[in-house]
Amino acid sequence: MKKFTYLSVSGIILIVVLLSVTIMSNRSSEKITAFNKSVALGNTKDYKAAVDALLKLYPENKNDYLFNLRLGWLYYNLGDYKTSVNYYNTAIELQKSSTEALMGAVLPLAALSQWNQIEQNYLKILKLNPTDYYANLRLGQIYLNRMDYTRAESHLEKVYKNYPGEYEPNLSLGWTYYYLGKRAEAKKCFTNVLMLSENDSLGVKGLNLVN
Repeated sequence: MKKFTYLSVSGIILIVVLLSVTIMSNRSSEKITAFNKSVALGNTKDYKAAVDALLKLYPENKNDYLFNLRLGWLYYNLGDYKTSVNYYNTAIELQKSSTEALMGAVLPLAALSQWNQIEQNYLKILKLNPTDYYANLRLGQIYLNRMDYTRAESHLEKVYKNYPGEYEPNLSLGWTYYYLGKRAEAKKCFTNVLMLSENDSLGVKGLNLVN
């Protein structure tokens, strides 16, 4: 009798485990299908339908990083910037080591003119990756626009050091050097700008000023 009971209990446990695995497998399949559908709809720029494909399963996937990251992107394309920021922030909380979510949130934040928050996002990115190209470049440009030339120089020189053949780092650093009174350094950057972008108006203007 004890042996029978033991076998019966073992059989029940096995059935429960198998059912759980089946349910989890089905949910995983639904999740994959919904996400793939959202991507396909997004590729056709049907962003509303792409959002709906994810929202149907969002309650049970609210802690899924990819769901939140994609919803942030989709709502940005729909022009609902506040909702976009909310989903990006959820993604950031779920994956604190992610620089892509911090960078993604910059787009709706810029649309909302939340420049201080954008600055904070870039600084967080640089804590995770001190040599990040876009975070250093954009932060340097923010400081350049604020006429905080010393801080601009610090970030833009990091970009230039790693990407001396890129247009934007040369242009932004060239103007930063000009305002800091470093004419020789500025001239080199503006010369590079015109080599990379023929007759560039900002490059021409800068080079004329330092010649």
